[in-house]
This record gives sequence, C-alpha cells and structure tokens, in this order.
Amino acid sequence: MRISLIADQAVGEADQRTADGLGFEVYAQVLAEAATDTRGPFTIGVFGEWGTGKTSLMRLIERKLVGSEDVVTVWFNAWRYEQEEHPIVPLVGTIVQALEQHQTMGKKISESGQSLIRSLRAIAYGFSAKSKVSIPGFAEFEASLVAKDMIDRKAKLTPDPLLDRSLYYGAFTSLDELKLRRDVKVVILIDDLDRCFPDQAIRLLESIKLVLAQPGFIFVLGVARKVVEGYLQHRYSTQYGIKDFKGELYLDKIVQLPFHIPPSTARMTDFCKTLLTDQPPELVGELEPVLPAAAEALGGNPRAVIRFINNILVDFSISTSSPDGAATIPVRFFAISRCLEHRWPEVFDALTTSEGLAEDVAEWTPADYAAKARGTGNESLVATRMLSDRALERLLVGEQGQDWLSDGQLRRASVDFLVNQQRFSHLDTAEVRLRYDAFVSFANEDRPVVLELVEELAKAGVNVFFDGHIPPGAKWADALTDSLNASKALIFCVGRSTNAATGQQNELLLAIDNSSLPIVPVILPGADPDLNTPTALRNRQWLDLRAGVTREGISRLVSSLRRQRD
Repeated sequence: MRISLIADQAVGEADQRTADGLGFEVYAQVLAEAATDTRGPFTIGVFGEWGTGKTSLMRLIERKLVGSEDVVTVWFNAWRYEQEEHPIVPLVGTIVQALEQHQTMGKKISESGQSLIRSLRAIAYGFSAKSKVSIPGFAEFEASLVAKDMIDRKAKLTPDPLLDRSLYYGAFTSLDELKLRRDVKVVILIDDLDRCFPDQAIRLLESIKLVLAQPGFIFVLGVARKVVEGYLQHRYSTQYGIKDFKGELYLDKIVQLPFHIPPSTARMTDFCKTLLTDQPPELVGELEPVLPAAAEALGGNPRAVIRFINNILVDFSISTSSPDGAATIPVRFFAISRCLEHRWPEVFDALTTSEGLAEDVAEWTPADYAAKARGTGNESLVATRMLSDRALERLLVGEQGQDWLSDGQLRRASVDFLVNQQRFSHLDTAEVRLRYDAFVSFANEDRPVVLELVEELAKAGVNVFFDGHIPPGAKWADALTDSLNASKALIFCVGRSTNAATGQQNELLLAIDNSSLPIVPVILPGADPDLNTPTALRNRQWLDLRAGVTREGISRLVSSLRRQRD
C-alpha cells in the first residue's frame, strides 16, 4: 500500500495544509485585531514549547493581516540570521523591504513614511559599517552582505567610521521624532527566536527594545520562553554570581502581552483528522479512533504527533511489503505498541513479557484498579499506572486498546517486528516533554491511603507522577530529578514513618534543591504534624487529611495545584 508522509510544516507554508486543526483561528483573529487596534509600540509574546504550533499561530495571524491597506506585515525568521554580528541589520532590511513593496502604504505615509525608511536604512548602514568581513586571500574590509542583500540601495557605505557613526546616531534621533498616522501599523512577526543561540536571541530582543520601539510598531515574538529564561539565569549565576536572578523578569520587561499557547490535548481529535486527509480510507478508518488517545500520551505536542504518525505509516508499509508472507499486522497495533513503549515503557514491558497479563487487563473494570494496585508484581504496576494516569486508561480501554490486549498473536507480531527491525527509538519523539501536575512522595507504609488520594486526583483531572519505576542500572538520583523537573509541584505525604523513609527523604532533598518547585505537605491519617513533619517543611501551610481522603480535602488540594500550573 502506498502511503503519503506528513511534512512538519506550519499552516500555509510550502503548500502544506491550510487548516490548522488545532482551533487556532480564534486566537489568531483576536491577536491580529489587537495588533491593529493597539497604538504601539507594543510587543506580544507567543510562548510555547518546541513543536506546540507557535509558527502555525503566527502564520494565521499574518494571513489575517496581509492585504490590509493600513498594515505593513513583516515576517522575519531570526534563525536564518543567527550568525550575523548585528541581527538588527537583516531585521531592519526586511522591514524596509516590506515598507517599499506595500502597494498602498506609500501614498498613506507620505513624507513621514519616507523619513521612516531613510532612518531605518541609516541604522542598518551604521551597524553594517561597524562589521568587519574577512575573506581568505583578501584584506579585511568593512561591509555587510546582509544589508546589501536585504536592501536594494544605490549609495555605497562611506568608509569613514566617524561619518558612519554620526549617520546612525542621527538616525536614532530622527526615528524617535517620527510620527506615523495613528491608523498606520507596522506589524513585525519574528519567528524561531528559540532556535537561535540564546545570546543572539537576547541581542535581537535588546535591539528591538532600544531601537525599534516606535509608535505604530507592533512586534509578535514566537519563543519558548524557558530557553531564554534558562540561559539568562545560567549566565547571571555563572558570570556575575547572582544566584537568585529571575530570568522570567527579563522577558516581562520586553513583552507587554504574554500569550501562552494552550495545551492542545483536547483538540487532538480534529488535528489528527486534518493530518489523515491524504491517507487511504482503510488506514483512516483504523487510525482515527486510536490517534487522539495516542496524541494525548505524547503530551498533545503537534510535532510529536506528526512524527508518530509518519513512523507507524512506515512500520505498516514495511510490514506489508515483507517477502516472508507473514500475516498483515493492522496499523492500529503498531500505534498502540509504539505509544506504550514511548510513554509507559515499564507498562509496555510488563504487558509484553508477563504471560497472560495483557489478556487479564482486558477484563478489568475501573473498580478493579485500586484492589489490583495494592498487590505486588507487574499486575500491581499496571493497575497503579491505570489508576493514576487517565491517558493510559483511555488508551487501553478504547476499542483498539482492547484489541491489542486481547489478541496475543497480533500483539506479539507487532512488538517482534518493531524490535527486530529496530524501529523503536526515543529520538523519534525527542521534543516531547511530559509534564505532570504533581509528583506524589510517600512512605511505602502509607501506600493504601495514598492510592485513594491519587485515584481522586486523577478523577479531578490532575495528572500525577506516582510510584515511579526506575529501570535496573539507572541512577535513582538522576531518574528522580528528571521526574521532579517534569512536575509542577510536589505533594509530600506525611505519615507516621515519613522521617524514617529514606527514599521519601531523598525525594524531599531533591525537591528542596530545585528551589522553584512548590511543595504541598499533606498530613495523612495517623500522623502527628508536630512529630512527623520534616523540619524543612514546618514553616509551610499543610493540608490536613487526618480524617481521611474527603471531597473537601481533594477540592482544596486540586485548587492549590491548579494555581501552580504554567
């Protein structure tokens, strides 16, 4: 069967799909209108992790602005110019080019607009003249290839550095004095800032703030803010000895409207339908029901979902083209196997190595999870995960998941194929960063009551990391640190044996070292807050569950956790 792979391109790029499937149209409309109705200078930050759809949203914003008589829309890919000494030069050149090419703006902006163009040119030339370009075999000379490419200028740069300096200093002054008409906007969309080296991204942001923050100018920045914030915190800590520097405050001074791309998990059904548009109907029929659950397991990351679909399409195509005459493995079996192996490797191992366990799990009902979780071995492991992680439960209780659990022959065939063909690789979904609302820390003695707590939290929609599985040979400190870093809070369950529980104490020490991780102490039945609460937590407000896991207690805990979410 012939397959059509899916390009990881933003909406409207390279003749790819024109519908985003993520419900971004409303966001794009609101942000586009905000850009045109705001006087400026103003900066909008479109924040999201890699692969979450920042470029698609910004392309939709651009689409809604292009064609307006009163708006000059400028698209600038920062990554293309990250090797430039002064990234402001190609940015200014792109703005000048857009101003000159706009069909109706020239008549509207009249003399003030022409002054704007002259000032921007002068700034670009001034920075360009400061840059020295060395070519092997020739003398070093002063020029800017980018300025030459981006701006079709007639005059050559003057070789006199004093004259150059006065040129762009004077341009700054004239730029500040310009007054565009109030109905005229220049909207600059800057994409891929987070793909640049952080120091270059910072340099460009500073240039925007210092040079281009002018009336009528609206900037829309697409960036994974943690990349910039992490770099700043590292830089100030290592170079200047400022340990408590808050990187997020830097962006807050530049960005007046932070727009965080909402989680896409709830929109995965429509997104997956959009991605499957060009596939054969028989494949669409098999994949449509299972992909939303698989996409949720991948964290709702659009880029990861595209890579996932491409991989299972190739899996299926290779298996059906095999000359050994083996029975065709349905593509949905590849989807379930890949999804489990990536997101829940310990569950995947348990279900594929324990004789009869998968068939038993197919017969479970939600009422069975808690009792099974109180047991031991692989059955307890799987039940614990299904109790605490609703994404796993939805994947396995769906029709396709039930088929995978019940049909041992096809399940083993899909797993054997993926193993023998070396088709498994965590690099295939390397951009997925799984996030949990909370990491639950507890002493083993308190496991029964903590299971009740986790079950109620899962019912309330709280995604928890619970009873983590550390593979043999792995360093427990590294594994726990990774899990804590993926969590937005630590629920520290205080029981009678907490102070003697070495593992729980280690988790607390790691959480304290991560100073940004909120810690919520929960007092369990039988515990004495004065005797059993670790010293490091005695100055924190705790949640009292000594009377048991109650609806009121869960409601308060859920409310506290939601305040910690990004």
